[in-house]
Amino acid sequence: MTIVIIGGGFAGLSAYKEKGEERAVLIDKKDYFLLTPWLIDFICGLNNNITVKYNHVIVGELNKIDFKEKKVFLGNHTIAYDKLILALGHHQNLPRLKGAKEFAHKLETLDDALLLKKRLSEVKDVVIIGGGATGVELAGNIIGKNITLIQRRNRLLPTMTTASAKKAEKLLTELGVNLLLGVEALEVQKDKVITTHGEVKSELTIFAGGLKGPDIINSIHKNRNHRMLVDKFLRSVDYKDVYGAGDCATFADSEIPMSADVAVSAGRIAMRNALGEEEEFKPQRYATILRIRDEYFGDFGENYVEGNFAKLLKKIAYVESRMLVIGKNLTKS
Repeated sequence: MTIVIIGGGFAGLSAYKEKGEERAVLIDKKDYFLLTPWLIDFICGLNNNITVKYNHVIVGELNKIDFKEKKVFLGNHTIAYDKLILALGHHQNLPRLKGAKEFAHKLETLDDALLLKKRLSEVKDVVIIGGGATGVELAGNIIGKNITLIQRRNRLLPTMTTASAKKAEKLLTELGVNLLLGVEALEVQKDKVITTHGEVKSELTIFAGGLKGPDIINSIHKNRNHRMLVDKFLRSVDYKDVYGAGDCATFADSEIPMSADVAVSAGRIAMRNALGEEEEFKPQRYATILRIRDEYFGDFGENYVEGNFAKLLKKIAYVESRMLVIGKNLTKS
């Protein structure tokens, strides 16, 4: 039996390493694993070691899938499968905001990070749209700029504990970040952002305002917000022998959180079920730790943590992420 996994991110790698190394084929559009949760550290000069080179992963861009014939098409290359796991990750939802696609910088890829790092060296006034973890860490770690953070809700970090939100607000305020809470960005223009409370001057606008599934899902599968719909076993609602894991998939009746730790557990269960098990996926976020300068804080389960324990959790997450790639047929020895 051949199991094809498309996507070498957190979900795809964890699926590959979960009993799948002898019978699975892993496909990714690039030849390295990108530790996306540490892109901000890279941009801000805190950690340059955020990629791990693949070796035997098949590199190719997904063109289409023939679900009836069970074939995956990568340019001129075709791969047949018995079971298929889609682990295609996410995109930032720029189209939801007028002008964002043309004038705002996204942060998904290494190329995005390299470009953003260069642009930050050239400007003074920076606007960040979105007050989730990405927006907060960007605002807190970019040094020497006039930073405005626009958040349409009345608090930062809306998916985290109140204690984490208050800590983030305190630290950013102390750093001089201009926090516009309860303010919605309406349009991004070349040199400013139009909001419900007026205009904000901007030489560089960074979009951190939400995620969606990859665009290709919209053309191949029943979806919501470009995320393929799966049942409680991560099995496709449309096609037999197809599974979804990570940010590209969500339940038909509820949302699966989009995070690295959830993607890792989803990948493992998707592989087990592709191999014949019937294990229900119950998404759970284990830890979300933020770093602002030398301060570490966040949520561990439902509890707020900070200080050395939070720093340790962040370090463990980094090491475990790199270890995902260190396995048979994945990296050079």
